[in-house]
Amino acid sequence: MSADFNVDSEKRLVTVRFGSEVTVQEVVAYLERLKADPAFESTFSELVDLTQVMSSEVDFRAAMMLAEDKDPFSHEARRAFVAPRAATIGTVRMYQMARGDDSIAIFRTMDEAKLWLGIGQSASGTASNA
Repeated sequence: MSADFNVDSEKRLVTVRFGSEVTVQEVVAYLERLKADPAFESTFSELVDLTQVMSSEVDFRAAMMLAEDKDPFSHEARRAFVAPRAATIGTVRMYQMARGDDSIAIFRTMDEAKLWLGIGQSASGTASNA
């Protein structure tokens, strides 16, 4: 299964969802398709849904290659990874280290990630797009 993603120019947000098994080829394909999307800008925020991931073949060497050669996001882009499982969190931490970004954060729930990105619900219950 390929990663499903959406580029929302108005919100300046990329959302992507991965399936139960993540391969390096799948991540590369996602990043290349994203880079080719005319609506994408490197400063957009990213919301990565890893809630369905049960296994990943991304090891530290792959994380380094992805971070150094494939990642189209600027180092200032805010990126929230939702990873409720310990193994998936470990994979994202490897990527954080490889990328060297303070702007990558890991959350266990989608609500926490959306709040951090400024796209969560405000106190009045209306969507906020800070």
